[in-house]
Amino acid sequence: MVQQLLSMKLVPQWTAAAGVILVLSQMGIMCAWTSPYLAKLTTPAGETFLLDMDEASWVASLLNVGRFIGAIIGALCVNFWGSKNALIHTLIPMTLSWALIAIAKSAEMLYVARIMGGTGLGMAFSCFPLYIGEIALPTIRGAIVTIAFCGSPFGNVLASAICPYLSMSISAIVFLIPCVADIALFLWLPNSPHHLMKIGDEEGARKAISWYRSGEQVDEEFKEVQRFVSSPDSLKDKLNEFKNPPIRMAFFIATMLFMYMQISGLNSLLFYQEIIIRKSKSELMNPSTSVILVSVSGAVTSILTINLMDRCGRKFLLIVSGLGLTLSMLMLGTHFELMDLGFDPRNFKWLPAASVFLFMVSFVFGLMPVPSAILSELFPANIKCVAACMASIAGALFAFIATKTYQPMVDLIGEAYVFYTYAALVITVVPFVLCFMPETKGKSLQEIQDLLTKKT
Repeated sequence: MVQQLLSMKLVPQWTAAAGVILVLSQMGIMCAWTSPYLAKLTTPAGETFLLDMDEASWVASLLNVGRFIGAIIGALCVNFWGSKNALIHTLIPMTLSWALIAIAKSAEMLYVARIMGGTGLGMAFSCFPLYIGEIALPTIRGAIVTIAFCGSPFGNVLASAICPYLSMSISAIVFLIPCVADIALFLWLPNSPHHLMKIGDEEGARKAISWYRSGEQVDEEFKEVQRFVSSPDSLKDKLNEFKNPPIRMAFFIATMLFMYMQISGLNSLLFYQEIIIRKSKSELMNPSTSVILVSVSGAVTSILTINLMDRCGRKFLLIVSGLGLTLSMLMLGTHFELMDLGFDPRNFKWLPAASVFLFMVSFVFGLMPVPSAILSELFPANIKCVAACMASIAGALFAFIATKTYQPMVDLIGEAYVFYTYAALVITVVPFVLCFMPETKGKSLQEIQDLLTKKT
């Protein structure tokens, strides 16, 4: 498998994956950005203006409001312009978001910037799984999705390493530069064969297949694309497809997986990580250093697990990930419970660090890459953009709820029981995967549809 991944014949596919990695690195940067800067903006000696905790909560959560909007816009972009051109458009609101943060002088300017950044992220989730599904060989599709998701933890590392030492304005300019570079890369790449076939450009589709597949098995792939790409349907026709039992089951599975991504405690831990570590009174290391090392652990894990999705299967990764996330939330909740009972936090100062390390490793291991891989595999080509939009909307909705309710829940029941709640929610992913999710590793679209029919 490793030799196949390193084959020179796959260079065009890896070039396209590199563009997706840069897009997803923006997701990691925007999520991790809040941890150091909310700590600064809520401290009188921090940035040039001050936020209270309620305003900080909105700065964190409005990113997911933008994702909700972007999911709809992204689906429309895919439908009209194809997945590659849609990815170009995702980078425009991201670029504008960083430009606005660079000149921000108030909470309201940050609100607008975060909504714009979230819009770009929502658009990305509606189109990048489709793009990878359309250009990647089935045997390495899972690996490419996993590698693409390496961009997110890499973005976490970048933000965690840069933000504590730069002003908000300077860091925004630094993060804006990769957006512009990625736009240039996607403008150079060919459109996906599926979109070209959909609009009737068969010659363009053949050329795109030849480019992405390095000139090998072009005729076979051309026939496959012809077989799976329907003639353009109306939106009503596409929605009617969801009346079919296998499609309904596919949508149920995809939506639930995107929901589990958000209710695991991800947003609370990413957005408030430095604040959480400070509140834990752990003196094991400096909070900023801890955030950097946790981000590095996620990036390393994403690299180590590249081969696992196509070797071990999607279900195995999700089950192990769910168990690890549950244990990490129980450990973090236990730390705050012991503090509430009056125990000296110096006696178990290792516990918060171990908890967040385990959380990041477990999340990157399975629950981060698998839902998008599944989304690109479960649906026929003619309704993938609608399915991706609806799943992305569901994910954005749960992400907003999880982020916006974190601080009120902490005020109401305390940190310990907030983390216990996350543990109780995320453990249910294990029976869900065992009971409802088919294994899609290495299977064709028709084989996956047959499995869904059996599940139904």
